[in-house]
Amino acid sequence: MCGSIINIPTLTGDKIPVNLINEIVKPTTVKRIQGQGLPFPKEPTRNGDLIVSFDIKFPDNITQSVKDILYDTLPN
Repeated sequence: MCGSIINIPTLTGDKIPVNLINEIVKPTTVKRIQGQGLPFPKEPTRNGDLIVSFDIKFPDNITQSVKDILYDTLPN
């Protein structure tokens, strides 16, 4: 919810930083990283896009103090 920069592993073992600071990542968020996917079968010198989908996990329980902070911070 607060944004972050995350390193996405590629198929070659490299990591690509993806800036998510100015957006809220939801369970349905998908990012496309151009040219970092599998090679095209008929053009092995070119790569397709790497598709990154996010699996967001929420806590099962939170303390009352965290609830109070969220209640005060988030719009009702």
